[in-house]
Amino acid sequence: MKIAFTDDIWSRLYGPYGNRSVNMQLMALSERWDNDVAKELFWEELHHQDDIYPTTFAALPWLLEISPSTGKAFEETHLFLSHVIHCACVEGGTGCDGTGPRGKYRGLSTDIADHQHSWLPQSEWLSIEDQPVLIRLEQWFSENWAMIAKRCLNLVSSDLVISAHAIEGFASANGGSRVAWSTQLFADGEDVDFISRELGAYDDCDTMTVAKLFPYLQDRNPDLASFMLNYPGCNYVPGDPRQSNLD
Repeated sequence: MKIAFTDDIWSRLYGPYGNRSVNMQLMALSERWDNDVAKELFWEELHHQDDIYPTTFAALPWLLEISPSTGKAFEETHLFLSHVIHCACVEGGTGCDGTGPRGKYRGLSTDIADHQHSWLPQSEWLSIEDQPVLIRLEQWFSENWAMIAKRCLNLVSSDLVISAHAIEGFASANGGSRVAWSTQLFADGEDVDFISRELGAYDDCDTMTVAKLFPYLQDRNPDLASFMLNYPGCNYVPGDPRQSNLD
């Protein structure tokens, strides 16, 4: 679902500051990748305070195609992609208070009225004629988030912080947003008692998420795996044949 860089819908696919020529930035990166330019695009134009936007979803197919497959560029891009999946799939609406409209995914309502914001010039509003594009972007994300999230798991390593951020998209999209939040607090140095008081115990969805993540963590980051297994409420026991339905 790559939208041509010359398509005029980019002038209506807004981000946190309205339209900022994301298509032109993507085209420049496709010609010559620059990590600093990419990071600026990720965290300033496609994301703001855990909100994501129509232009974010439109950028994703291009980022998968044009970003390098190794090295620091792969790491930076896939940490961003993991966070985007988390933002898209976690509960709550848009806006700082989380009470704004959302569709199946945060930031990508297919109701055109949800995108006609007072802080955007009316000349840049998405129109009903643009609705099919939003629907196709939603479908593309539904078909591809799992693949992207698994690619992000390639970043799991002995580095606790990178690993915690690499798994957050996979965890949240699989119903384990508490797993995502708790592991990041653990990576930040908080102890399990404090974290469990703040977030509560894992539930069945969290436990199932741990079971799905465990094969990626057990050898590459045993500290993170151990934290999850010992977190209050986690009932997953690796190797227990009675829990084969969790894997």
